[in-house]
Amino acid sequence: MNVTQNKVLPHRISALTDGIFAIVMTILVLDIKVPHDISVFRTVSIEQFLTGCFQDIIVYMIVFITLGYLWFVHHNQAHFIQHTDRAHLWISVLTLMFIALIPFSSSLVNKFPTDPVAEAFLASNMFVVGVFNYFNWAYAAKGYRLISETVTRRYIDKEKKKLLVFPLVSLFAALMSFIYPVISLYALLIAPVLMFFVK
Repeated sequence: MNVTQNKVLPHRISALTDGIFAIVMTILVLDIKVPHDISVFRTVSIEQFLTGCFQDIIVYMIVFITLGYLWFVHHNQAHFIQHTDRAHLWISVLTLMFIALIPFSSSLVNKFPTDPVAEAFLASNMFVVGVFNYFNWAYAAKGYRLISETVTRRYIDKEKKKLLVFPLVSLFAALMSFIYPVISLYALLIAPVLMFFVK
């Protein structure tokens, strides 16, 4: 595989990643279901139905925002990665595998809203994605393996520290799920919120 081919590959990874994020973020909303049988609303008002869907909508919004944050992380890394290699490709593929699992993880929370294991599973899923995002950057930046040498050492180290935030937040959410299950879900929003304050 020559250098010219390598330079094309990051764009293909970004295209694949954008496609998977788009599909995953769309699939999330499909877990909020409206009954096909309209006779259900003869005994239940629309207000009661929407109240019953409140948990599903909250889970959808929190996970959607978290996915938006993860997409931003990928976009930021892709801006600096100039070429790739086989190991980097596999890190990217494994990251996308766990991103594609997120709709299933969030669905567990919808179906088992009082079970801490469901909350822990979702948070653990996020944790793995966060770890892979960290290793993606660490691998690419080590010895300027895949990034330009114009990127400063200070910036590389700063990004590493920022990338540790999400897996730490996810780990915190996983642990909290067995103490305060409801709070653990909202804890996932810490990383996206911090993004606006940590430059």
